Amino acid sequence: MAESHDFGARAEEFAAEFLVSKGFCILHRNWRYGHKELDIVCTDGRMLVVAEVKARKDFHFPPPEELISHAKERFIMEASEYYLYRFGINLPVRFDLLSVIQRGSMLDIEHMEDAIVPGVE
Repeated sequence: MAESHDFGARAEEFAAEFLVSKGFCILHRNWRYGHKELDIVCTDGRMLVVAEVKARKDFHFPPPEELISHAKERFIMEASEYYLYRFGINLPVRFDLLSVIQRGSMLDIEHMEDAIVPGVE
């Protein structure tokens, strides 16, 4: 269990560094609203981006992008709505997915913008 948690934390750190390298400003990581959590909340100055990070070792199926259930989408939406209210943010919001896959000793990342579209199933 600890190894899995360590890998997840390393993948989230890698994803945050990736976003910073693309010019994003990280506002919060692992921000909690009750039992709901937003992995990374950041901005590019024009838009708030809520990024879900999914990580896997090698090519285990299903792919990370298929691991966001409808329930998880609802949790992300609810937590994001409260986040906007709590911090008085009036920016458009985009929901991204960062898929981190370990290949040997290296980490690869794929950044999927608008991966979660509110109200679309």
